[in-house]
Amino acid sequence: MQDSKFSDSAGPDQAGAGRRVRLPAVLGIEQAGALKAMLGETLDAPGRVVLDGAEVDAIHGAALQLFCLYCRDRSAMGHEVEFARPSPALRSAAALLGASTLLRIAGAAS
Repeated sequence: MQDSKFSDSAGPDQAGAGRRVRLPAVLGIEQAGALKAMLGETLDAPGRVVLDGAEVDAIHGAALQLFCLYCRDRSAMGHEVEFARPSPALRSAAALLGASTLLRIAGAAS
Protein backbone atom coordinates (compact mmCIF):
# COMPACT_ATOMS: atom_id res chain seq x y z
CA MET A 1 0.00 0.00 0.00
CA GLN A 2 1.32 3.42 -0.91
CA ASP A 3 1.80 6.30 1.47
CA SER A 4 -1.49 7.84 2.54
CA LYS A 5 -0.04 11.24 3.47
CA PHE A 6 -0.76 14.39 1.54
CA SER A 7 2.12 16.17 -0.08
CA ASP A 8 1.49 19.89 0.18
CA SER A 9 3.53 22.31 -1.81
CA ALA A 10 3.19 25.59 0.03
CA GLY A 11 4.77 27.39 -2.90
CA PRO A 12 3.09 28.39 -6.13
CA ASP A 13 1.50 25.80 -8.35
CA GLN A 14 2.64 25.41 -11.95
CA ALA A 15 0.46 28.31 -13.08
CA GLY A 16 2.18 30.58 -10.57
CA ALA A 17 -0.54 31.15 -7.97
CA GLY A 18 -1.97 29.29 -5.01
CA ARG A 19 -1.10 25.93 -3.51
CA ARG A 20 -0.65 22.46 -4.94
CA VAL A 21 -1.53 19.31 -2.98
CA ARG A 22 -0.66 15.82 -4.20
CA LEU A 23 -3.39 13.39 -3.19
CA PRO A 24 -2.35 9.93 -1.98
CA ALA A 25 -3.15 6.67 -3.76
CA VAL A 26 -5.74 5.62 -1.19
CA LEU A 27 -8.48 7.95 0.00
CA GLY A 28 -10.47 5.44 2.03
CA ILE A 29 -12.72 6.06 4.99
CA GLU A 30 -9.62 5.74 7.19
CA GLN A 31 -8.07 8.81 5.52
CA ALA A 32 -11.22 10.96 5.74
CA GLY A 33 -10.09 12.70 8.94
CA ALA A 34 -6.68 13.59 7.49
CA LEU A 35 -8.32 14.74 4.25
CA LYS A 36 -10.78 16.94 6.16
CA ALA A 37 -7.90 18.49 8.14
CA MET A 38 -5.84 19.14 4.99
CA LEU A 39 -8.80 20.70 3.18
CA GLY A 40 -9.54 22.83 6.25
CA GLU A 41 -5.98 24.16 6.23
CA THR A 42 -6.32 25.31 2.63
CA LEU A 43 -9.99 26.37 2.68
CA ASP A 44 -9.31 30.10 2.79
CA ALA A 45 -5.94 30.01 1.01
CA PRO A 46 -5.69 32.83 -1.51
CA GLY A 47 -5.54 32.02 -5.19
CA ARG A 48 -6.14 28.61 -6.63
CA VAL A 49 -5.70 25.31 -4.79
CA VAL A 50 -4.64 22.54 -7.15
CA LEU A 51 -5.41 18.98 -6.04
CA ASP A 52 -3.22 16.58 -8.00
CA GLY A 53 -5.20 13.36 -8.34
CA ALA A 54 -2.85 11.41 -10.60
CA GLU A 55 -2.00 8.81 -7.95
CA VAL A 56 -5.52 8.14 -6.62
CA ASP A 57 -6.25 4.42 -7.01
CA ALA A 58 -9.06 4.05 -4.48
CA ILE A 59 -11.50 6.61 -3.14
CA HIS A 60 -14.37 6.31 -0.66
CA GLY A 61 -17.62 8.21 -1.00
CA ALA A 62 -16.78 10.12 2.19
CA ALA A 63 -13.69 11.59 0.50
CA LEU A 64 -15.76 12.65 -2.51
CA GLN A 65 -18.31 14.28 -0.22
CA LEU A 66 -15.52 16.24 1.48
CA PHE A 67 -14.25 17.37 -1.92
CA CYS A 68 -17.77 18.52 -2.86
CA LEU A 69 -18.15 20.57 0.32
CA TYR A 70 -14.66 22.00 -0.10
CA CYS A 71 -15.29 23.07 -3.70
CA ARG A 72 -18.65 24.57 -2.75
CA ASP A 73 -17.20 26.52 0.16
CA ARG A 74 -14.15 27.80 -1.75
CA SER A 75 -16.37 28.84 -4.63
CA ALA A 76 -18.61 30.77 -2.22
CA MET A 77 -15.48 32.61 -1.01
CA GLY A 78 -14.46 33.42 -4.58
CA HIS A 79 -11.51 30.98 -4.59
CA GLU A 80 -10.72 28.36 -7.21
CA VAL A 81 -10.10 24.64 -6.87
CA GLU A 82 -8.61 22.60 -9.67
CA PHE A 83 -8.26 18.84 -9.89
CA ALA A 84 -5.09 18.32 -11.91
CA ARG A 85 -4.47 15.01 -13.65
CA PRO A 86 -7.44 13.17 -12.11
CA SER A 87 -6.84 9.42 -12.22
CA PRO A 88 -9.35 7.07 -13.85
CA ALA A 89 -10.43 5.95 -10.36
CA LEU A 90 -11.10 9.54 -9.31
CA ARG A 91 -12.98 10.32 -12.52
CA SER A 92 -15.07 7.17 -12.23
CA ALA A 93 -15.97 7.75 -8.58
CA ALA A 94 -16.92 11.38 -9.23
CA ALA A 95 -19.13 10.31 -12.14
CA LEU A 96 -20.76 7.56 -10.05
CA LEU A 97 -21.61 10.07 -7.31
CA GLY A 98 -22.82 12.62 -9.88
CA ALA A 99 -20.17 15.10 -8.72
CA SER A 100 -18.11 15.52 -11.90
CA THR A 101 -19.60 18.92 -12.68
CA LEU A 102 -19.28 20.33 -9.15
CA LEU A 103 -15.70 19.10 -8.90
CA ARG A 104 -15.03 20.13 -12.52
CA ILE A 105 -13.39 16.77 -13.12
CA ALA A 106 -15.18 15.87 -16.35
CA GLY A 107 -13.22 18.41 -18.37
CA ALA A 108 -9.97 18.15 -16.39
CA ALA A 109 -6.90 17.01 -18.25
CA SER A 110 -5.58 13.61 -17.24
